[in-house]
Amino acid sequence: MNLINLSLQRFRNIKELEFTPENGVNVIYGANGQGKTNLLESIFILTGAKSFRARKDNEMIMQGEVSSVIDGIFNLEQREQRIRVTISDRGRIGQRNRGTPIKAAALAGVFCCVLFSPEHLMLVKGSPEQRRKFIDTALCQISPHYLIELRRYTRLLGQKNSALKDSYRNVQMYDILDVFDVQIAEAARVITQMRSNFCDSLLVLAKEHYSAISGDSEQLSLAYISTLFDDGFNIEQAVALLHSKRQYDIGAGFSTLGPHRDDITITLDGVNARVYASQGQQRTVVLALKMAEASIMERSLGEEPILLLDDVLSELDGNRQEYLINRLATQSIITGCDPSLVTKRVEASLFKIDKGILVE
Repeated sequence: MNLINLSLQRFRNIKELEFTPENGVNVIYGANGQGKTNLLESIFILTGAKSFRARKDNEMIMQGEVSSVIDGIFNLEQREQRIRVTISDRGRIGQRNRGTPIKAAALAGVFCCVLFSPEHLMLVKGSPEQRRKFIDTALCQISPHYLIELRRYTRLLGQKNSALKDSYRNVQMYDILDVFDVQIAEAARVITQMRSNFCDSLLVLAKEHYSAISGDSEQLSLAYISTLFDDGFNIEQAVALLHSKRQYDIGAGFSTLGPHRDDITITLDGVNARVYASQGQQRTVVLALKMAEASIMERSLGEEPILLLDDVLSELDGNRQEYLINRLATQSIITGCDPSLVTKRVEASLFKIDKGILVE
C-alpha cells in the first residue's frame, strides 16, 4: 500500500495543498507550528479513524471556514483507489472512489497506516485509556467487525449509564438495566476476545523487537486485563458480575465494569513497567509495540501499511533512532524540525512546509 497523492482544502492552517510522496522515506520538515503534524493528521484521517489530536471534528476545519476536504489517491492490491473525507458540522463524511457518501468510520480497513507519535511514548506510564486507544486504533483498521462491535458497545454503554442515573430515584428502571446487562455482556465478550487475541499476537512480535533493541537485557511481557471476563468468557458470569455491582454503579452514575475500564499490564522481568521502568526502557517498550503493530497489520491485511512518524525521532536516542530507521516501511512519512536525523542514515525525499504551504 502506498499513498500516491494527497490534496487538502481548508484543513487547519492549510488552505490548499498538494502532496505527492515518493515510495521509500519522505520527510516533512519545518519550524514548529507550520503544519507538519496537520499534514500527517490529514493522512491518518483517510483511515476512517478519528483524529489523534482533535477532540472534536470541527477543530480540523480552517478558522472561518465551514468545511475541509481531504482527497487521497493510493494503491491497494496494485489498483489505484481514491478516498475523500469531508469534515463539516455533519461530522466526517467519506467516499470511496465514486461510491455513495458514507460515514467516514465505514472506511475502516481500506486505507491503513501505523502512526507513531510523541503521545505513544506515554503508553507505558500513561492511563489505561491510552493503552485501550492503542489497541482499538489498530483493531478498527484490521477488522471492520471489531469497529461495529465497539460502536455497538459504546452506544449500549451510554444508554445504560443514562438508565443508571434515572434508576437512582426510580427502581422500575431495574428491569431495563437487566436487559442492558445482557446486551452489554454479549458485545463486551466479542471486544474482549479480540483485544486479548491481539495482545497475544502483539506480545510474540514485541518480545523479539525488545530483545533486539535492548540486547536481551530484560524479558518483556504483557497481558490484557479484563474487568468483566475470566478465561472462559462466560456470558452468564459476566451478567451476574454486572448485577452484583449495580448498587455501586447507581451511586457512581456510570458502569464501572467492561471493556471501557480494561487495561494492559506490561512487565519487564516480571516487574510492572509502569511503576519501575526507566525512561529508556519505556521508550524501548513503545518502539517494540509499534513495530509489532505494523507487522500484525501487514499479516492481517496482506498489504504493508504506511508508517507515519510524527516528530518522534527527536525523542529517541541514537540507538533507538537507528533501529527504527532501519525498519521503516516501504513508504514512510516522517515529520520533524531537523531532517538530518533521517538523511544522515537513509536516503529520503524532503518536503519543507512553511505556514501551511509546501515550499520545496
